[in-house]
Amino acid sequence: MGSEWHLLFFLLLTIWSKGAVITAVVFNDLPRTVEVNENVAAGVVASFTVNCTTPSSSGPSVTLQNISPTTMFFNSPNALGNGTFQVTLRPGATLNAREVNQYTFTFQAECPGETISTSQLYIQVKEVYELLCDNSFLDTAAKPLVVPEDIAPEAVIYTVTLKRQGRGSLTFGFENVLVPFTINTEGQVRVPATGFTREQAGKLFQTNIVVKDADGRNCSSFLEVQVQPVYHNTVNFTESSIAVSVYENNGPLQIITQVHAHGGGHVRYQIRSPTVYFTISSDLGVIKNTYNLDLDHNPGLHNTLLVVEAYDILHPTDRATIIVNITVQRRNQQGPMCHPAIYVAEIPETSRIGTSLATLTCVDKDNNNRTLQYHMENNQTPPYSFHMEHNVLQVNTTLDYDSAAMISRGFLYQATILVTDNGNPQQTTRIPVLMTVSRVNEYCPQCPRQSSYSISEDAVFGDFVGNVNGTDRDYPFNNIEYNILGEQNVFYVGRQSGDLYVLGPLDYEKQKSYRLILTLKDLDNDVNPTKQFTTPCNITINVLNVNDNAPVCTPDFETRTICSTRATDTSIVTLQCRDEDEENGRLIYTIVGGNTNGRFRMIDNSLFHNTFSFNRDGIFDPRNYELLVQVMDSHTPHLSTTATIIVHVIPWTTTVPTTSTTTTTMAPKKPIILHRTEEYWAPDPWFVVVLTVTGILLLSALGLLFWHFCCRKAQTEASQPLLQNRGQRMERNYIVTEESSNDKGNVSAEVLSLHHHFDGRAQDPVTGQHYLYDSSSGARRWV
Repeated sequence: MGSEWHLLFFLLLTIWSKGAVITAVVFNDLPRTVEVNENVAAGVVASFTVNCTTPSSSGPSVTLQNISPTTMFFNSPNALGNGTFQVTLRPGATLNAREVNQYTFTFQAECPGETISTSQLYIQVKEVYELLCDNSFLDTAAKPLVVPEDIAPEAVIYTVTLKRQGRGSLTFGFENVLVPFTINTEGQVRVPATGFTREQAGKLFQTNIVVKDADGRNCSSFLEVQVQPVYHNTVNFTESSIAVSVYENNGPLQIITQVHAHGGGHVRYQIRSPTVYFTISSDLGVIKNTYNLDLDHNPGLHNTLLVVEAYDILHPTDRATIIVNITVQRRNQQGPMCHPAIYVAEIPETSRIGTSLATLTCVDKDNNNRTLQYHMENNQTPPYSFHMEHNVLQVNTTLDYDSAAMISRGFLYQATILVTDNGNPQQTTRIPVLMTVSRVNEYCPQCPRQSSYSISEDAVFGDFVGNVNGTDRDYPFNNIEYNILGEQNVFYVGRQSGDLYVLGPLDYEKQKSYRLILTLKDLDNDVNPTKQFTTPCNITINVLNVNDNAPVCTPDFETRTICSTRATDTSIVTLQCRDEDEENGRLIYTIVGGNTNGRFRMIDNSLFHNTFSFNRDGIFDPRNYELLVQVMDSHTPHLSTTATIIVHVIPWTTTVPTTSTTTTTMAPKKPIILHRTEEYWAPDPWFVVVLTVTGILLLSALGLLFWHFCCRKAQTEASQPLLQNRGQRMERNYIVTEESSNDKGNVSAEVLSLHHHFDGRAQDPVTGQHYLYDSSSGARRWV
């Protein structure tokens, strides 16, 4: 037994030792070196495989630890499946062997449950002798290259750059030999030795610079140069002389004329010919007179020649001159004199076009009353309101006192009459015209568009009905006085506002609408206060119905007597109710009181009964019912009234003749299955004996008491008819005891037979039991 334990222990130790050996991930073809040319295109540059020693469903995972030297040219290793990975070069990456000729990649591989392994990949970049021009400047804001026109001769404006330089020495040249630039062996583009000419200013030059190496390779670099012109200021006048004419006696410092020379913002002006009567502003070239030009005191001023010189203050040698010939003329100094000198008047707004308003009388002393011209100045307010017919002022347009523009101007028309002579220069006299327009009552008040209004019948005194809102086109607009024509004690109207209000109570059931005649009279629309217009307006006010009347039943108290065997589909009574708020409105009838045992029902306004029960062993219905029927309308809110129906039920009726024998076959009834749970109780024997004796004694006492009561009642009440006592209160029921063959003895039956003669036989509709009845007294006896 001990040897078996040693063997088992050795076996477990062997299995544990084998499981404790940890294997590592294997790079199959790394480390190694891969050579690529520096002009290699984007894509795969190297691939390698990695295997896991222990099979795994997820496979090995490889991550790039670092790249030395650091670069962004390469992507992270891409897994292709089956442990194969690729290293790719990114698009746009440019390898340069002269800068970096080898990149070292360090990878780390990992498999589940195995040791992480690292390995390296070396990518050597081989130099390629290729000529490649750099045209990156085409995408910058330097396109085109702008140089000023006055740049220094042989100045370097551009240098060709290369992405890759070919083998041996390089040569540079222009593809377009007509460009004025030069280029040296270092690729520098220079300005011509003589600089740019005026003809070359503002032009755009385009060409390709062709670069060749010793192996015959070539590339081109595009060049676009814009020569920016430089403006050269030159002072000059567009005219050699000008002539101006002015009138005398205009006062000093009057503007005579203005000269303007071209040459930029540094031009200044001066008068070279000596004179004390004229001066010029040095910066603007405005010539003014220094004294009043009066030919009577100085006839030599009739004609003056001024030599005006313009020069550049930055280049004083840049000058130009102009001759200004100034002629002073005698002038007509006094204009016409008119009467009236100002015209103020008031005219009615109904003045027609062509109405003459005033006649002017004008005199011109300087021109010996020669022909004068009359016309209106273009400053009329409103325009074209008046015109001149020779020297007569007339109305030219319709004068509207009631327009909004006229109101904003205060009903004032303004104009100016110009009276001009034919002197040299012509003199003009202005005559202001101030015309006030007076109002005229032209239009009658207009009735409102709305001629119908509505108001609920429950409106009270002072409730607002509506606004009549009449209109009047005369200013002041809608200034109307409102009145109700005739005697009215139901509504009243505000005289100034036109608001209609309720004055008296309204009743839709008595009067559904009112027709009012309102008078609209305009106020203060004419200078004559007695000139007024009045307009009658017909207004209809509709009274809206409101549910304010409860239903009314005629009569509200009904009494009926029925037999208990009356057919249940025969109406007992039909209530006659109506709703004054709506004649054809639907009324809802509901029994709300007195319906003992639910023996009655309402169908619309008719009362029906259900089957009664006068079985002493079951439900014993009363014989008198005081039913309260609620009658409610269908409006909201609901209003209701209560009708009372007294129903007396006689629990017997003659159904067959006394000589007939009726055999009633009871319909088979379905058995009723009752489930009852009984609890078992097992008391002690002595308790059972005591309980039995006590029960027998108690039942014996109750039996004697009941027998004694029945005997006394049979002697006093057996002969009374089963009728209602109508002398008592209507709501009290009197019940006649029904005598059963099971409760009464032969003695009682003999007593009843002595007082009553039973001449009929019937069946109770509730219990199905047969009974005999006396048709004369109504007494009955169970069979």
